[in-house]
Amino acid sequence: MTLRQAARACWCDQTETARTRVRLMVEAGLLHRLASSDVGIGLEAAGHTVFTEREIRTADAAELLADLGARGETFAVPAGARARHWPDLVLVPPDGRLVAVEVELTPKPAAALRRILRAYRQAGRRVVYLGTGPVVRQLHGRAAPGGWIDGIAQAAGLLPTGGPDPGAGGLLRIRPFTAADPGVARQVERHASRYRRPA
Repeated sequence: MTLRQAARACWCDQTETARTRVRLMVEAGLLHRLASSDVGIGLEAAGHTVFTEREIRTADAAELLADLGARGETFAVPAGARARHWPDLVLVPPDGRLVAVEVELTPKPAAALRRILRAYRQAGRRVVYLGTGPVVRQLHGRAAPGGWIDGIAQAAGLLPTGGPDPGAGGLLRIRPFTAADPGVARQVERHASRYRRPA
């Protein structure tokens, strides 16, 4: 699809709007890869076995899982009738129970995120979400003048309702994303600022 076709189909023939939106989508995709790589390198430097989404999609999954001693596990989780969700990274702890690692820099549409979280819950898969401030709020909720507004993790049944809980137990853990690389950290902060609510 050309830029002109995208402008016509999606942005009412506004070529400059299309150009800006396409640039932002490309930047976000590259930034996500850099952020995921930053997390993976940090985990490997700490002595963990880590696989990227690309590695697990191209590997002979059954053979790799058997080599890891991860019996009865799969890398992807079913997320609908025919859909599968692949995590950004897979951490292989000593006990062999895989841990999905999701690096989220941008809030997802609520329905999509709910579907992914429910897929993890139904598969019994442990998952760690590393997100920017807006993503963390979307997942575990936020304080409001009248009390607490639950996030999508509560709606998916992975966190208790009624208050901030970063996932002290159970299948889900939510943590703020922190990059080791200062350049990645700076760009992630710049990217996340687009999604912050005004005070």
